[in-house]
Amino acid sequence: HALWLRSIMAPDTHLYSTRNLLPSFAILILVLLTCVQCSNALTAGTSTAKSIGQSTNAIRLGIGRTTRTSRRQQTRRMEGGRARSQNKAQFVYPGLMRLDSLGLRQLQVMASDENIKSDPMGKTIVVTGAGGRTGSKLCLELENLDLGIKELRCVVHSFRGERKLQKLQKLFNTYIADIYRNPENLAGAMEGADTLVILTSAMPKIKKRSIAKLGLAKLFRRKLGRPSFRYKQTPEQVDWIGQKNQIDMAKEAGVKHVVLVSSMGGTDPNNSLNKIGDGNILLWKRKAEQYLINSGLKYTIIHPGGLTDSKTGVSMIPIAGVDDELLARNQRSISRADLVDIVGNAIFEESAIGKSFDVIASEEIRDDDYDWGGFFNNLSHCDYSTPDVEEVLAAQKAVKA
Repeated sequence: HALWLRSIMAPDTHLYSTRNLLPSFAILILVLLTCVQCSNALTAGTSTAKSIGQSTNAIRLGIGRTTRTSRRQQTRRMEGGRARSQNKAQFVYPGLMRLDSLGLRQLQVMASDENIKSDPMGKTIVVTGAGGRTGSKLCLELENLDLGIKELRCVVHSFRGERKLQKLQKLFNTYIADIYRNPENLAGAMEGADTLVILTSAMPKIKKRSIAKLGLAKLFRRKLGRPSFRYKQTPEQVDWIGQKNQIDMAKEAGVKHVVLVSSMGGTDPNNSLNKIGDGNILLWKRKAEQYLINSGLKYTIIHPGGLTDSKTGVSMIPIAGVDDELLARNQRSISRADLVDIVGNAIFEESAIGKSFDVIASEEIRDDDYDWGGFFNNLSHCDYSTPDVEEVLAAQKAVKA
């Protein structure tokens, strides 16, 4: 189109002659025809989508791309499909929770008895942060293993987290809730629950401009700095207010035990993790831990070292400590798979209640008959007397002001 306009404005220029513009016009016509065909295919696919997977997420086109529909349209389609088929269901299971523009709506997911492992005498477990890498591993392990679970409820932040869970396993009892903006949406997940596992955490994102600056500095051989980060939701919002909201909702619902997965390094206000995006993430996490301890609920607080994704599939014996003493070691990491084993056993071991500890992985391979009761029995408790989190945060706020 631009070439055509310029040919009119400069007709004497041979570059924009009609002969040279013919290929461009041919390509333009082909593109328009392709768009019309894709639009017709999308319309036909939308009208014939009947399954909840098609109506919830998107319609897969032949070229492999995904076309998303609005949340309100998704909700209407799901409600219509479920309303027509509920009369045919032999077993109705309270399942997916959807959050649309009008608020939280509960749908019913049909399933057979074989698809759901349920122990009437077992525990009802709520896992928040289930859309993350550690949370999804925990949900998958709890769902697939026969651990005497009555019901597993996986809470995610968004539809994206829900889709991730559904890729791992088609049937998950999933809830969508924003623990900072809409904590009341957790009420349905908390009702009648025995154990709450908190795996939520603020996630920093690198600023693209800082990458460009580092590239230019390297190009001109100047001193390299560090990339800058930002938070979509700050550690104060997620790791303090969001976790406080979860603890309050759990206490109100009568939850008996809360397992909180935090992080090592909380004893040092100058830890490098606190400087990422000026978020003070470890200080806000520590404040939430203190709130849980003083809440009167039974608790287990776990401070893992650096999290890794082990590709060997080998389980390692954990090493426990307190007050960041494990940071003095050369190797101070733990795989997500090993952390999931610790969290999963902390849910069912009575000896894990009332413990706050650090943990990393050793270099020794762990057997399947590892004594988890003995591991939790030998744990000490972290000292929360120092640092004074409120005092540190107030001093930093005064310096910024």
